Amino acid sequence: MKIILLSIIFLLTISCSKEIKNRSDFEDNVINLILEKPNGKQIEFPEIYDSLAKRIPDQKDEKLLLVEKLKLRGFKIINSGRGNYPPLGPRIVIVTMKKDNCECEVSKIYYSTISENEFKMTESISCK
Repeated sequence: MKIILLSIIFLLTISCSKEIKNRSDFEDNVINLILEKPNGKQIEFPEIYDSLAKRIPDQKDEKLLLVEKLKLRGFKIINSGRGNYPPLGPRIVIVTMKKDNCECEVSKIYYSTISENEFKMTESISCK
């Protein structure tokens, strides 16, 4: 019985880590396509975070996953800001980045949920 239980736990662990790796590969592939043919269209990644936020961090503590991916490709931050995002959520964070003549805008949105102290996070990107 213990062997079966351990086997199931092991398979679930492998399956979950493969899903996270596949999701990251998918995000990287989409970013590559956007950078190859920038057209200004915004692409949102609704499942980029696998958990809800319990609070909205201060600006100095804010982390955007797509910004980090663009930094790895040589992009530099040229502008950033944050503000309210009514009626769908309490906060939006926008970061503008540039490399050569390609400029990208990355947004992170904190959507309100049923629970007052939990927020669904998504990120989007558009490049021109």
